[in-house]
Amino acid sequence: MIVLVLAFLASQIPLAFMFFWMRDKVRQPQDEAFKNTCNNAFVKGLLSTLAVLPISGVFALLGRFMNLSRDTSVLGAAYQTFIVLAFAEELIKVGMCYMVMKKSECKYTWQDIIIFMVTVALGFELLESIIYAVGSGPIHMIVRGVTLMHGGYGFIEGWFMGKAAYTKKKWYVVIGFVICWLMHGAYDFGLSPILSATYGDNTAILSVSLALIALVTFAVMIIFFARKKKPQYLEPLR
Repeated sequence: MIVLVLAFLASQIPLAFMFFWMRDKVRQPQDEAFKNTCNNAFVKGLLSTLAVLPISGVFALLGRFMNLSRDTSVLGAAYQTFIVLAFAEELIKVGMCYMVMKKSECKYTWQDIIIFMVTVALGFELLESIIYAVGSGPIHMIVRGVTLMHGGYGFIEGWFMGKAAYTKKKWYVVIGFVICWLMHGAYDFGLSPILSATYGDNTAILSVSLALIALVTFAVMIIFFARKKKPQYLEPLR
């Protein structure tokens, strides 16, 4: 039990590092309104984990109505992972970020939007990690923590949301959402028991590949926040 608790705490180090670094160090000069918005974004991320439940429930009921069982058919597993899980989760997280931005008192920039979206994703990831910790092993916990998958999705979505705000072209939001939705769904789909039972264990390579992409995305995110920004990333957008 102690090993599991220690593994879980260790798995959350990347998440904690990203949150406090983005909130307290990345933005210069420091802004109290910005920090408050980050705190609100993290809380909204926690709440988004709960907000997903009714939407996923509706999609699950629709799946039953269409006779799509995740346990007996590959199509059912695809519906479960791409729609019931990935689509609902990414939709709620993006929606929560816009709620945060609407209530924010700071004059946010493109970079700030990325930070807000990543922070929402981190809040979501923390509560989801606690839920998934039940029945998980230490290695699984560490892998989830190191790849910081939801944080990576938040970075991609946040970049496109900032691009949309900067260019006034809302379809950029759709691009970011679709990319993360498909990546998220494909990762979960690759771990579906029915998929491996039907096509063999080699299907797990899909999830492994996407986990590696998530790790690379995490590294790119750190580099992005650490390096000097182009002017468009720092211009107030409202």
